[in-house]
Amino acid sequence: MARLDEDMWTELFLDDEDFLTAELEELIGHLTDYRNALRAKDTQRLHDLLKEGRELKATAGGN
Repeated sequence: MARLDEDMWTELFLDDEDFLTAELEELIGHLTDYRNALRAKDTQRLHDLLKEGRELKATAGGN
């Protein structure tokens, strides 16, 4: 198992703060959509989110 160099990663994270915070905001938004659909037991919304994810993966070259 690789050893984490927290000093190096802290510096890298802070150097890329603008990009990383934007990516985190987007990820949190997507996770919030899933959480809300699950809490509401919104079958259609959950289905749509899963379908969208599958389609995005397919267009990005994923299997």
